[in-house]
Amino acid sequence: MHRRLHERIAFFPVVLLSLLGAVACTPYATYPPMSDVEPLVPGLYPVPQVMGKSLKAAYDKTSGNLSEDGNAPALVYALPEGISPGNWKQISNLTGIEGARALTGDDYEAGVPFWSIEQVRIRNQRAEVDVVFPISDGFERATVILEAEPFRAYEVKFFQRWRVPVDKPAFTQPGRQSTTMEDNEAQEAGKEAEAVVAPEPETDSDES
Repeated sequence: MHRRLHERIAFFPVVLLSLLGAVACTPYATYPPMSDVEPLVPGLYPVPQVMGKSLKAAYDKTSGNLSEDGNAPALVYALPEGISPGNWKQISNLTGIEGARALTGDDYEAGVPFWSIEQVRIRNQRAEVDVVFPISDGFERATVILEAEPFRAYEVKFFQRWRVPVDKPAFTQPGRQSTTMEDNEAQEAGKEAEAVVAPEPETDSDES
């Protein structure tokens, strides 16, 4: 009997390590989608939320470098292709920044500074968002790390500026509005998921 009990006790750590290993090896889901990687649905929670918060974090951390007479430029933003006009507007509201607006073709041609979401990656309760942002002589990339406790909203935990020049992002504009029943049901499901998440207190992100 003691031998069986000992074997069972010894078996539990093996099971626990196996479960932890499976969680650690879970690949990120991404948007825009990558080959052989599960795609995210850009209109479903928490993708718009982490995009909005990441734009705000990147803008707050970098817009001061472009200030003229103490005034920072407006948050003009761009998103990856395939995102509906409604989600563009939703993400603008989620930044919480007054005057935030989508990039236009005229802005792009005139060289107006803008912040562009490059990619979103989510795994379990962790999200990573790459944001390309303007500097005085071009663009650079930063990665915003967000984490969420169960039944809580995602919070910005870390802002990593890579300080490596990157190409100017391509111009994008909102895609078509969802018209199929499946798309509409997906959007409603996202709204319901967002509604059950408790409001997040405002916190400053950390920069390394």
